[in-house]
Amino acid sequence: MFDLLKLTLREKKWVTLALLATLGVAFFTTVFVNLVQPVIDEMFGAAPAVKIEARTDSPAQSASGDIRTEAKTRILDPLWKLLKIEKQDIAQSLPWVIVAVFFGKGLFTFLSSFSMKAVGNRIVKRMRDDLYAHILRQSSGFFDRATTGDLMSRLTNDVDRIQQAVGTAMSDLIEESMIMVGLLVSVFLIDWSSAMVVFVITPLAVVPMIAFSRQLKKQGRKSQERMSEIYNLIHETVSGNRIVKAFTMEGFELRKFLKKSWRYYRINLKLAWISSLSSPFMEFLGGAVAAAVLYVGSQRVSKGLISPGDFGAFLAVIFVMFTPIKRLNRAYNTVYQAVACYDRVQDVLKVIPEIQDRPGAAPLPAIEGRVTFDRVGFSYVPDRPVLTDVSFEVQPRQTVALVGLSGAGKTTLVSLIGRFYEAGSGTITIDGINIRNVTVHSLRSQIGLVTQEIVLFNDSVRANIAYGLDDVPLERIVESARAAECHDFICELPHGYDTLIGERGGILSVGQRQRLALARALLKDPPILILDEATSSLDSESERLIQQALNRILKNRTTFIIAHRLSTIRSADMILVVDAGRIVESGTHDELLRRTRGIYRKLHDLQFPEEQENGG
Repeated sequence: MFDLLKLTLREKKWVTLALLATLGVAFFTTVFVNLVQPVIDEMFGAAPAVKIEARTDSPAQSASGDIRTEAKTRILDPLWKLLKIEKQDIAQSLPWVIVAVFFGKGLFTFLSSFSMKAVGNRIVKRMRDDLYAHILRQSSGFFDRATTGDLMSRLTNDVDRIQQAVGTAMSDLIEESMIMVGLLVSVFLIDWSSAMVVFVITPLAVVPMIAFSRQLKKQGRKSQERMSEIYNLIHETVSGNRIVKAFTMEGFELRKFLKKSWRYYRINLKLAWISSLSSPFMEFLGGAVAAAVLYVGSQRVSKGLISPGDFGAFLAVIFVMFTPIKRLNRAYNTVYQAVACYDRVQDVLKVIPEIQDRPGAAPLPAIEGRVTFDRVGFSYVPDRPVLTDVSFEVQPRQTVALVGLSGAGKTTLVSLIGRFYEAGSGTITIDGINIRNVTVHSLRSQIGLVTQEIVLFNDSVRANIAYGLDDVPLERIVESARAAECHDFICELPHGYDTLIGERGGILSVGQRQRLALARALLKDPPILILDEATSSLDSESERLIQQALNRILKNRTTFIIAHRLSTIRSADMILVVDAGRIVESGTHDELLRRTRGIYRKLHDLQFPEEQENGG
């Protein structure tokens, strides 16, 4: 809760305005309830109270009773003086004073509410911006562990709960606390003896309120975790809708959703039970206070210690205090649920990106593209190496192909070049410069990447090809599209290069998406290009056309190609065969074929059995 309060206090200007407005609300509320005393005593001519203990015929003691009565009207005396209203004119002025009090209270309530809502919106905007930026800066390993639904839930649902707490509940906490202070001052000034009754009973509420708050925080965190599960299931089902339909698993997915929805409902039911239980408890406490005050107050009125107006004002203050107490209780419930959301947001913000620039890291200068691996090792999980003692060197403008069975470590190997993961041992250099000593941004800006998992955005064709580049002429975009053999099908789209392609390129075929991703990498014109199964989804004709284009384009850059179809890498300058995280063979296509017992030869014979028969 104190963390949320610290967040609130950062917005000094708006918080200051809110506090000033809240003081105004507290002032006018206090004035309003204290108007009961002159209404009863002045308008209905109630006799002034006298001190029973001092009753006597002595003029001096009688005067002491008058002093007691004067003390009872002291609370509003400054107001009458400010308004220049004589005591004999109070009754006639009360209607106008009441109208003015309600107007002032309404004005300051508006200013207080608006100011705190502005604080809540500003805090939440900054928090959501910081959280999104922090997530974007995370390394690939973070996204391997995190689920999309959970991150979406923290960015939306959790942050919205915090906004509700800061913008509304925190406003109620401050405003109602101020009002409570004003009312408490009033009850002591009216009759301190009766006020002590309130303070004997009221502290009994502290213990159960603490218990309620702890449970609300605990169950609130569980509620947000259940919502994260629902978000994740929705994301998986929507993004994988074709697979769901292909396997006729709609019923299965629905049952999963209903199960998670039921668990979320049960947690929220517990939250409702706890928050609902706290309200009647406060009502009961208020009733106990009112009963005690009625008993003590009636005794004091009957003994002439206080006037009926004083007692009426005291009761009015006590009953008006019920509203702030109930609102404070409700605000505490909301805030403590938001505390759980705040903790979940902080859990993400506390995650330190695994890949960061070293202190003093310099930008990578323009490179030729000589890449060297020197005894490089890597593992996702300790004691389970994925790459072991990998060493090789690629000269500038060479084309290197990596082949091997699935899971051999090919994609992991090329991922280390752009520092998407950090090598556990050994060094990787580009043009002799250790990639750990340069900034990540300058490194990746000189590397182009096309992956088997095609990532396109819900934007135009033009924006997807020019992704990450500003003010790119259409001519360059068209040139890259032609090189990737996708210009013709783009021209057939309803709006050509301005056609929106939908989420993940939904209106395009898989092969078209892959060619579009290739065009995007070519437009970047990087010195190093990585193609990870970049032609796996193309038909034979499209693959032939792209291969012709690649043969022209790849001459001017260092290229790494991961391919299962060996037909696409015959002309590579060097082929590296990866097996169980090691480089077990290297050479050209012809050199590797001459190794009759080599892995590459076995892979080749499996894909081209007719050549094996002809050779035999």
